[in-house]
Amino acid sequence: MMAPNILRVRKRLPLRRLVRLLALGACWSFTMGGGRVRAQALEAPEYDLKAGYLAKFPDFIKWPAPGGPITVGILGEDPFGAALGGVMKVKRSKRVEDLKGCQIIFISKSEQGNVPGIIAALAGTNIMTVGDADGFVKQGGVLGFVMDGGRVRFEINTGAAKRAGLEISSRLLKLASKVGSW
Repeated sequence: MMAPNILRVRKRLPLRRLVRLLALGACWSFTMGGGRVRAQALEAPEYDLKAGYLAKFPDFIKWPAPGGPITVGILGEDPFGAALGGVMKVKRSKRVEDLKGCQIIFISKSEQGNVPGIIAALAGTNIMTVGDADGFVKQGGVLGFVMDGGRVRFEINTGAAKRAGLEISSRLLKLASKVGSW
């Protein structure tokens, strides 16, 4: 009988495990900081978790035309800082036209008042729109981050995904806090 290879490392973590590890890291960072609560300190772990989700979502999405590496566009102010840079290719702009070559576009809260126009400008593209503004999925976004008791959750608009030609894995749909067609 051969001994298991304990040195072998898995390259991809399941989404739930990644979220647990990121949450554990955020809690550890908070306790090591002496428990001081600052807005910036609380915001960073939230967007670290959201960056982790954005890095894993492509594993659960099927685009109509297979392509190369996934590019995430950040529209508006970038709340992620360096959190996304090491994980995937990122393009930043304040103009939606500059990001149409991306597979995923994160629409920042700074663009909250423009969401319907942005969604309209992206109609007919195979882009997964992601945001964290209030009511994002009900305004036509594909995936919206929501905070629930201090935890990062997400909602999925299956109607918007279908209009974008995206097929979302049932595994991701099961993890969503809310699924609907708005």
